[in-house]
Amino acid sequence: MTHHSRIGFLSLVRVAAVLLALLMCGSEASAQRLKVILDTDIGGDIDDAWALGFAMQSPDIDLLGVTITDQNTPARAKVACKLLHAGGRAEVPVAVGRRTGDHVDYQFAWAEDFTAKTPIAQPAADFIVETVRGQPGEITLVAVGPLQNVADALRKDPGIAKLFKRVVLMSGSIAASAWHPMAIPEWNVVASAPDAQVVYAAGLPLTTVPLDSTTYVTLKDEERERLRKHDSPVTRSLEALYRLWIENPSARMTLHDQLAVAETVRPGVFFGRKDTLSLVVDGKGYTKVDPTAGKPAAVCLEPKRDDFMAFYLDGLMKTGR
Repeated sequence: MTHHSRIGFLSLVRVAAVLLALLMCGSEASAQRLKVILDTDIGGDIDDAWALGFAMQSPDIDLLGVTITDQNTPARAKVACKLLHAGGRAEVPVAVGRRTGDHVDYQFAWAEDFTAKTPIAQPAADFIVETVRGQPGEITLVAVGPLQNVADALRKDPGIAKLFKRVVLMSGSIAASAWHPMAIPEWNVVASAPDAQVVYAAGLPLTTVPLDSTTYVTLKDEERERLRKHDSPVTRSLEALYRLWIENPSARMTLHDQLAVAETVRPGVFFGRKDTLSLVVDGKGYTKVDPTAGKPAAVCLEPKRDDFMAFYLDGLMKTGR
């Protein structure tokens, strides 16, 4: 081999080594991303759509699917499908849960004629069971709506309770919040209390972000304006949905569900306390601490609002994963 040939060969070896290293880094990064199913009642309160907007763009999340819960689930699914499509994530499957009513929300109008992406045929509970059984110990379920789908999955296959990596809920009211000096029946619990009882009693690796924290975090006008000026397909969609949701000029979004997603990707970072409590749901939808009958759950308290908002807003303004 000539001197020049040897130099050329060594250069090719170096290039190949660099390419291999990049591929290995990419594979490692993909392996480290959290495999997440987001269970949501999108289309009611506005925080669900804004939570999905963050989750679908997060470099920390491998979004395996979105499952739709509560009331008019087919209409809610169309909102999720359109938002995923607008954000370039049309490959993410949307699975529809059982329909429990016909309530109409204004956000449904945003997607009522949308057909470019449709839900999969598999019901939400079956999708959860199959995904968890297929990847035991790897799936994080983030449930930010009433718990029909999660309960239905547990009824179909109680054994999956031990196969989740983690289950993170926006759920419950343990004690005082910004809204009330004592615990109240939180919507995601009281809307379907029998299902919530199944989920809280199942022995899941459970973390919950309750009203005790979320009610202290509301969107400021300047934060909304920052996102509006960013003007990406996702932020445009979220602003459109916000305008359909807002009831009066003084209404402001409370970031309930977004805090649960942030806790999923940065456990404990955005809370001053994370207490392990034995929780049980009663027939009236109260989430109670009961050392005898309750199952242990990590309860996120004392939100660090500014740290969370900086992380969340930066995540929403990403142009890609």
